[in-house]
Amino acid sequence: MSVEYRRSKRIIDYIPLEVYAVQGKDRQPIAGPFSGRIIDISTHGACLLMTQVFYNGFHIFHSTRDTSDSLLQLTINQPPDLNDCQLTAVPVWLDLFRQQEIRAFKMGIDFTESPEAQQMKDLQKALQENQETRAGWWLAHCKIWDRKR
Repeated sequence: MSVEYRRSKRIIDYIPLEVYAVQGKDRQPIAGPFSGRIIDISTHGACLLMTQVFYNGFHIFHSTRDTSDSLLQLTINQPPDLNDCQLTAVPVWLDLFRQQEIRAFKMGIDFTESPEAQQMKDLQKALQENQETRAGWWLAHCKIWDRKR
């Protein structure tokens, strides 16, 4: 049995997004976009599934953590409710994801926005639309959740 230390409940989902590394103050892009999917999300953070974490000498996890003023900028374009939704976050952990012949990376992030901010409330409301369908697809195709239940 594992102990849950998260500050807020996460929901399983499967949302496409782009991830950029940006300078903290002016949000100028440093690297990206890296494509990924949110596979679980809460008001405090998320777990991203990334097919690529290294491009042109920049590692989206290590390079961002090694620079004090770098952030991750997540861009979600999930019409009709989430057109160009942008959130900032910091990377927390990185792990390999393996399932049969699929090899990818899982990256845990913490959002820098307040969970009470209007943008986060709007995001949570929009995610409720068709959430069961998106989560159902991920649960049906990912055997890792079978081991956790």
